[in-house]
Amino acid sequence: MPRKTKEQNKLEKETKEAKKITKTKTTTSSKKSIAKKTKKIKNTNTKIESATQNIKKSTKKGTKKTNKGNTSNKKTSKKVELVEYYDLPYRYNQTIVKVLAQTPTNLFIYWDISDKDRKNFEEKYGKNFFEITKPVLIVYNDTLGYNFEVEINDFANSWYLHVSDSKCDYRIELGRRPISEKANIKDPYIYVSSSNKIESPNDKILFDSTQDFVFLKNVKTSIKTKKSISNISFLKNMGKFYDIYDLYKALYNKEHVDNIYDFYNPSSGNPTS
Repeated sequence: MPRKTKEQNKLEKETKEAKKITKTKTTTSSKKSIAKKTKKIKNTNTKIESATQNIKKSTKKGTKKTNKGNTSNKKTSKKVELVEYYDLPYRYNQTIVKVLAQTPTNLFIYWDISDKDRKNFEEKYGKNFFEITKPVLIVYNDTLGYNFEVEINDFANSWYLHVSDSKCDYRIELGRRPISEKANIKDPYIYVSSSNKIESPNDKILFDSTQDFVFLKNVKTSIKTKKSISNISFLKNMGKFYDIYDLYKALYNKEHVDNIYDFYNPSSGNPTS
């Protein structure tokens, strides 16, 4: 091989040196760019961390305020009263008659005939039994030994009934009567059921000569009222029985209570008839 000249050797050295310099510059610049990118990433991460901390702080503050608000609401809010409401059924599907004393001379009666007994009546007297007969109530006063009949209708299952005598034992009987002779029912009266027995309250008051006043209690409000009886004209003769209704009207003559004992009820007709 021919020997390299001095000039060739010089060029080779310069070329090597140039390559080293270029490589060094490239490495330095890449390191600088990587450092810049790393710094940006760090700054971004720092911003994200600070934003996350701020969100956590604001959330804690909001929770504290909410809890404070709830505490104040608990202190200021009143307890809600729950009102229970029960709707009574129209019928219980039982053959039954019940009587209650509403006042000394007014009774409340309710009744029902079960589906089973209705079917039995229809099988015995015909499918149109309830169309060709009418319901009646027979009122028995066992204390004075008399009874009377009240005609009702199939559109009602309760009745208000006026009676003449107080403090007596009463019982009620439910039955049916044929509407006409065309009904082809031999029995003039078909028994259905009987009620319980009750004693109606007393409507009389016995006064003695030492009384100057009476106490009256409102059963709805439980308020007691003291009324003087010294100025009532019909109490001049003490030691006698007096009708409580007349006494009430005399004590409350300014309140106009003349019709306070009118128990007219559309579903039962006029109870005094």
